[in-house]
Amino acid sequence: MKVKTFWSIVLKILGIYIVLESISIFPQFFSSVYYIFQNDSSNDTIEILFFSFMILGLYIFILWLFVYQTSWLIDKLKLEKGFKEEQINLNIKGSTILNIAIIIIGGLMLVESLPIFCKSMFQFFQQKSLFKDYRDTGWIIAYFLKAIIGYLLMTNSKYFVSKIQKQNSKTI
Repeated sequence: MKVKTFWSIVLKILGIYIVLESISIFPQFFSSVYYIFQNDSSNDTIEILFFSFMILGLYIFILWLFVYQTSWLIDKLKLEKGFKEEQINLNIKGSTILNIAIIIIGGLMLVESLPIFCKSMFQFFQQKSLFKDYRDTGWIIAYFLKAIIGYLLMTNSKYFVSKIQKQNSKTI
């Protein structure tokens, strides 16, 4: 495996992990935008909207940069420099490493979100209120979706690896 291939795999894994861990940012984004439009008395409406969209754009940029523009990132950060040899002797294909990484990331997401989802559902059933009237409905949905995404990453990792490699071959 070449040094550039190694760094490409590491950066893709890091980018996917950062973006998937940021899934809890989206409910916060939508709840703050909803709050702004419900309460017109906020003096900082434009500032809050600006920063919310800036954070959302930053996560989309990180996904694009780390997953689809890894060769450019490797060149700009000069990650290939300092290695004495051109090859790193690993007998594992890059797709296998990426496959394992996606399974691990999905497992971490599932393990992290499932207990919080179960706790939120338990609290919801204790309240005996309607789902639309419950104050943490958005968080229940967010943790449910995060658990589903983690499960799908674990079970369909080969599909995601093929999509990443297909997109990467288009950009090279």
